[in-house]
Amino acid sequence: MAQGREAAVSTELRRGGDISERGLRYLVYAGLGVLFFFFGMGTLIVFLHTAPLSALLLCTVAAILPVPIYAAVILWLDRHEKEPTSLLLAAFFWGAIVATFISLLLNTGAGVILRAMWGPRWATVLTPSIVAPVVEESSKGLALLLLFLAARGEFNNLIDGLVYGGLVGLGFAMTENVLYFARAYTQGGIAGLGLIFIMRVILSGFIHPLFTGAIGAGLGYAREAPGALTKVGAPLLGYACGMLGHALWNATASLFDLAGVRPHPLVAVFVIVPAMSVVLALPALVLLVWLAVAGWKREVRIIREQLRDEIGRKVVTEGELAVLGDARARSSMLTRTLIRQGPGAWMALRQLYELQVDLAFRKWHAARGEKLTSFQQATTEDEYRQRIGRIRDRLAAMGVTSE
Repeated sequence: MAQGREAAVSTELRRGGDISERGLRYLVYAGLGVLFFFFGMGTLIVFLHTAPLSALLLCTVAAILPVPIYAAVILWLDRHEKEPTSLLLAAFFWGAIVATFISLLLNTGAGVILRAMWGPRWATVLTPSIVAPVVEESSKGLALLLLFLAARGEFNNLIDGLVYGGLVGLGFAMTENVLYFARAYTQGGIAGLGLIFIMRVILSGFIHPLFTGAIGAGLGYAREAPGALTKVGAPLLGYACGMLGHALWNATASLFDLAGVRPHPLVAVFVIVPAMSVVLALPALVLLVWLAVAGWKREVRIIREQLRDEIGRKVVTEGELAVLGDARARSSMLTRTLIRQGPGAWMALRQLYELQVDLAFRKWHAARGEKLTSFQQATTEDEYRQRIGRIRDRLAAMGVTSE
């Protein structure tokens, strides 16, 4: 009897990671919480020196409003193998708090040094054009590097890199917008806030997610591509593209300062910023979308190849395999289940699909000879199959169809 209880406990520990692994995970979460708190307080102190609290509150609301829309677009990329919510939130808040605070300190310090060396005119041009791209993309990219190293089981491919990078950039843009909005509101009231909102959110709100998404794409491609040269070169290329794109964007805007020209706000809104978006950002956006589509096709191929032999084991059916390879069909099945049979059935069906996809990618990593994470090592393929079987039984008891 005692041996049976010990075996049951051991099995549960393997499913959730062993005690040391779970303790380390909680320690990391606690450390991130402390880091976010102190860096957030530092950012707030800096912002309070820029504008009164009432203005900051208004501008914070304005900066938060578009976040759900852009986040939904970024998460839409994550069509087949869903990323853990905890890691998605960590990526977003790193960009919003840690990367922002680091950038504030280093950009300000570099601006002071350049002003002392070459005067305010050149400091105004060089700080955003040269210093800011290096500082900001490095501080944002650090989050992606940490995820790449610490969450190998979740950072699988180019799509994952785009999603994590996009969320880091979105968080950074949100907090940075608070500062820009506060300055505009202090100088021009609601009209000034409205103009800067159009320029930074509607016309160029995707800029920071685009820059950092390039870094994430490089890291993600390194995870799935063969060859040591590619594994080193892809992240460096992604970082260089993100930093270069950032530098070109900022330098174009700084040319007006260097020439001593101050365009009329309406000209900036309806001519300059749209032209910059079309010339500088649109080609990069098209490239990343093309890479995302290629990544989706690769994910579908992996799922189908790795789960094909599971049909005979009744781990997956032909119909389920078709659903797993079609994001629209999968979303339709989940939505129909939620409407007809409620949240419990929806959650169980979602768990079934996610476990099947996780099994596919676990088998893929193993087939490539990669070193599995400790959690992947502790959770064997047979245990995945057993968990899938239990959920399938629960769905059958609920009368829920999965295909």
